Amino acid sequence: MAISFLDNKKKGILTLISAVLINLLTGNLFSFPNFIPYYKSFLYYRNGKIEEVSDKQLYYVAPVGIFIHNTLPSVTGLLDQMLGTRILYIIGSISLLISQLLIYNFIDYYIIIISYILFGLCGSFTYFQSLKNCWKYFPDKKGLISGIIFSSFGLSAFIFTSLGDYLINPKDDQKNKDGYYSEEISEKFLTYIKVFIICIISMGTISCILCFPFKEESIKENDNSENNEINKDVSVTDNGNFENENHYSVEIKEEAKKEENEELTLKESLLSLDFFLCLAVAGCTLFYGFLLTNTYRNFGSRKFPKNETELKYLSKAFTLLNTFSRLVWGFIFDKIGFKILYIIVCLNQLICGGLIYSSSTNIVAYFIVVCFGVLSYAGHIILFPNLIHHKFGVDNSVVILGICGIFGGISALIGPVLTDIIENDKDYLKTYLIGVAPTIVSLLVTLFIKDEKLKKNKDISMEEEEDV
Repeated sequence: MAISFLDNKKKGILTLISAVLINLLTGNLFSFPNFIPYYKSFLYYRNGKIEEVSDKQLYYVAPVGIFIHNTLPSVTGLLDQMLGTRILYIIGSISLLISQLLIYNFIDYYIIIISYILFGLCGSFTYFQSLKNCWKYFPDKKGLISGIIFSSFGLSAFIFTSLGDYLINPKDDQKNKDGYYSEEISEKFLTYIKVFIICIISMGTISCILCFPFKEESIKENDNSENNEINKDVSVTDNGNFENENHYSVEIKEEAKKEENEELTLKESLLSLDFFLCLAVAGCTLFYGFLLTNTYRNFGSRKFPKNETELKYLSKAFTLLNTFSRLVWGFIFDKIGFKILYIIVCLNQLICGGLIYSSSTNIVAYFIVVCFGVLSYAGHIILFPNLIHHKFGVDNSVVILGICGIFGGISALIGPVLTDIIENDKDYLKTYLIGVAPTIVSLLVTLFIKDEKLKKNKDISMEEEEDV
């Protein structure tokens, strides 16, 4: 077997860089709600100053992509095993490029929906696959790896929202009396899309090149070489301590293999009570998180039409907190575990969901409540996947996260359905209260989730041995 000039550590670092780049692209899926006021104005002028697409219709665009992004990883995880992570990166990058070319060239509403289906498809090909691949390269730093990858995904919205605001409306011009931006500002939306297309081509290409699917053989080769070095040292020094250390390392490996054999199979994991508890948490917590992400900018624009600058700062603060708080959540998770932190996530979300409408009478209060609200969303994004791979094992995690993602995706779609009750500003109160209510379920269910690795029932195996 030919020896690569890149050792496993270097491949792992390059693969992590690759994962960061691809997630910087796919995370832009969550930027669309920030551009709804611009895009609505763009469509208004392109359709001859006739409003053919409403706010409610545009609320569905990002959630459709999020639904695809969350529901397909269980399927694309199987493709990952057959084709490899790099091939999925290539397919995902192509689908993302096509999605933005559709946005650039067409204004039909259903074409827009198709474009974001392709956007979500890109995420389903790369999101959990990039995480799992990097977990295998850095098995002792899963919390840190999760924080880096998920933070890059969250940072995307900050980068591209800031870029879009700068390209489209650099002077913070207000809407006109009809509720639209000027035609000159609206047309610059295409400039932003053009820049994003360039980013897809350049960053997507680099990401595909730097991605190295994890191979078990390389680890085995390194282990063999390390064992050979130990044997050489033992033969030269004839020191019994080396033999003891070598014997001790063998015992550790045997113990690790024994623990691996005690892990539940995928079928056993899916039939466990813990899996169904996790399903409930996945959908209920994200319901309000997706609703907040999808509506806070447009609701703020309706309540504070003269505070365009402050709303742009809010979008930046929202995405920065969504990004960097993930690193903090991941760091604290490694220290104190899941349950206490997730209870904090639920309680914070209940408070923010209950206060967001009343805070909309003051821009500062609204700014604070929205920013605290996103902390719970970011907390779930970090804590939940780490809980899944801790309880069910790395090999089962992608499929299980994909199945849980189905419930998360459904929650993303229910949010826009809920906005159908909105006829005036006061209807947002009902929307947010209904949206945050499922968090109570998450809080109660969390109390019953055990923050420990699921293993085969040892009592049953011991009884079987006694019978024999």
